[in-house]
Amino acid sequence: MNKADRTSLITLALSWAFFAAYYLTVGTAQSPWFVAFGVVYMWIPGLVALALAQREGLTLQIWSRPNRWWLVAWLLPALFALASLVTSLPLGRYVGLANVTQHLPAGGVATWPEPALWALMLASALLAGATLNVWPALGEELMWRGYLWERTRALGFWPASLQIGVVWGVWHAPLVYFLGYNYPEHRLWGVVFMVIFTVLLTPWMLYLREKGGAIFAAALFHGSLNAVGGLSTLAFAEPNDLLVGLTGLGGFVVLALANLYLRRLVPPEVQESAG
Repeated sequence: MNKADRTSLITLALSWAFFAAYYLTVGTAQSPWFVAFGVVYMWIPGLVALALAQREGLTLQIWSRPNRWWLVAWLLPALFALASLVTSLPLGRYVGLANVTQHLPAGGVATWPEPALWALMLASALLAGATLNVWPALGEELMWRGYLWERTRALGFWPASLQIGVVWGVWHAPLVYFLGYNYPEHRLWGVVFMVIFTVLLTPWMLYLREKGGAIFAAALFHGSLNAVGGLSTLAFAEPNDLLVGLTGLGGFVVLALANLYLRRLVPPEVQESAG
């Protein structure tokens, strides 16, 4: 068993053991403890990556001088989310922001034109993605686009992307199946869809990690993604979680097309890093 496979198993075992402890004692995503649980869960891969990297003498490039690719990493998830809203239109009943405005106090932003509300929500999500969200995301990225990428580079960009994407998706399995994370209506199928989602995301995240020169660029993408992803479902009445939004079929179309474009930038025959 190579180091990448062994580390993947260690990470899954420790993460799932921690999840089991939470589920058996708290057992719900509605608990006030869930946010703290989520942060720790996201940092378990990172702590494993840091410990093994130090033990093995492996350098993880966590930070570099910010460059234009960091800006791309921050904004690209918003483009994916908005595009997936468009591709989801045939798959759900579009109602605009009626679901949002009905929960807002009368007057104020509730009276704003819908484009202005979209701009406000998008700006707020992007701000959260680059501040509050980026630090928990860094915990995951130290493993997925950090340690595992360094240990699978020799496979080539696309095979490594596939392997990392599968492990990353499987890591989410207990959250999806037991807590309904992203797929509350279809938990078993949700596990499958989560793996597909992470496989489709990983090539762009690896590419931006390389172009950005550091793992933090991938963490910026990840934090932004977690903040803006939900916007792609807000405009639909009772959306089917397997069909609508970035994590549904609508989003998969967007991500698949984005990967087809990425293959022009990183041809399959190239067996080195994307940078």
